[in-house]
Amino acid sequence: MNTKKIVIFIGVTLLVIGACFGFYKLFNFEKENEESKTSIDEIGESTIKELYSYLLNDNVLEYDGVHSIHYVLGTNLGSQNARYVQATIYQYILNYDEFNLETLTQEELAQVMDNTSNCTALYKISLDAFLSAAKKVYGEEIEFRSTDFDYSQNIKAKFINDYYYIYDNNNIVEKNYIEFKDITRYALTENNTVIKIYDYYLKCDLETKQCFNDEDRADLNASIVYSDNFDINNYLNYLVTYEHSFKYNEETDRFYYYSSTIVD
Repeated sequence: MNTKKIVIFIGVTLLVIGACFGFYKLFNFEKENEESKTSIDEIGESTIKELYSYLLNDNVLEYDGVHSIHYVLGTNLGSQNARYVQATIYQYILNYDEFNLETLTQEELAQVMDNTSNCTALYKISLDAFLSAAKKVYGEEIEFRSTDFDYSQNIKAKFINDYYYIYDNNNIVEKNYIEFKDITRYALTENNTVIKIYDYYLKCDLETKQCFNDEDRADLNASIVYSDNFDINNYLNYLVTYEHSFKYNEETDRFYYYSSTIVD
């Protein structure tokens, strides 16, 4: 075999080896990508806002909510703070499951309540719809307990015969407090299977002017005093930060509320 043929043979051999190696790397790269793929869509502001909207807008009962001096675990909320949880579920249905809001007449409301003279019938919602929404918000392991509850100072729910009857009592009630809360940042952890949303929270008593770090006014913030010209932006350095965790459920392809805690 002459020199020219040897050079050609070596060149062809190298090309074949290079092609095989390239195919091997490409195959393994694609295989690794397939193994690392998840069904989680790209996390954006809309996802963060939706998850944050799971938290109750206004805790009128002032029970321990997610802004608490205690560590809050979502799976325990249903049994410990049933009315709080049901209010959040009703809020979720209003925002995302409106097809579960059934028509409620004044006559139907009168059948389940003694006095409806000042009440306006709003909706009725089946227990099954509440349970379904509860699992979307709090996960499959939520311990759910059905009771009457208040959503706001006017909007209330009567639970009977596996239905929630939602009505407005039309009372004029002035709130004696004001809330301040907002998202400050968020983070993705554990290979994007946990979303942590951070916010500040402050509740101020409009009569005493005292301000508190939690929803049920158990933790006084001595550094802040409310006033008529109060601007929360002037007190950001004195506010408590909360971390709210939302976990990903691969079977439902959804994030659900998991826990809340105070962070430094």
